[in-house]
Amino acid sequence: MSPNLFSIIMYPTVSFDKEEVLCSLLDIFEEDGKFNPTHWGDSELVKIEYNRSEILEKVIFERSVSEIYLHRDKSVKYTGSIDVKLTPRSFMKFNFHKSMPKKLWPAFFEMSDKIAEIVKPRFGVTHIFWKPIYPWQTDNDRLHIWMNLCSHPVPVKFLPNGPLGVGTRTYLGDHILEMFDREFLKNAPGSVSELNWGGMRIDVMEHPWEAELTILIDNWIKVMGFLETSHVLAIPSFDEYRMGVSFSPSSAWQEYLKK
Repeated sequence: MSPNLFSIIMYPTVSFDKEEVLCSLLDIFEEDGKFNPTHWGDSELVKIEYNRSEILEKVIFERSVSEIYLHRDKSVKYTGSIDVKLTPRSFMKFNFHKSMPKKLWPAFFEMSDKIAEIVKPRFGVTHIFWKPIYPWQTDNDRLHIWMNLCSHPVPVKFLPNGPLGVGTRTYLGDHILEMFDREFLKNAPGSVSELNWGGMRIDVMEHPWEAELTILIDNWIKVMGFLETSHVLAIPSFDEYRMGVSFSPSSAWQEYLKK
């Protein structure tokens, strides 16, 4: 079985309406030719030839753009969006097509680390998705669906419920790192790293790009079991029809929302 999607989702703590920050981010995509954007736009409906100078003009000097969309239509295909201004809802998301060559999977994770160093996410997940089985037939199928949903923390789920869980690679910073506690996270299963920008990174296993699905799920549930003892993760509720998982906020997230 081959993956059907590669995803990077982050909640930044920096604003991209500053030239230095925006240029640093664009540098990551442009630096070695593997992931150069071919198109960009200022909405989902706009897709024009990529032009760095034009992006800087619109974002930095004209202040006329609230979102940036980047696309690549060559050997490595992706599409992604970035909120320009920093707000409590600031969000960035990139989806890479399943056709990405396996030899580039390590570079995909390396690029994710470089993006995290710029955006300093309060929370972020970089994940390799395999197609799950609906409705689930086995406990492993159920865990697979749960893992995929935890690894896709879009605003409609993350903002009211907090961190849903971890993905293949997970970044924690700012107030979410404080909720878990740095010393607590150092003892998590998997591979834990303290990062130069002040955040922490949890991989469910070393060299996550080499993971087979069954091994990934086994390691994922060990990390989740440890993190659940913090009472910070969103609380899952499994569909009686064996089709999905819903979430509710932990007591820690409810207290955060009150503030």
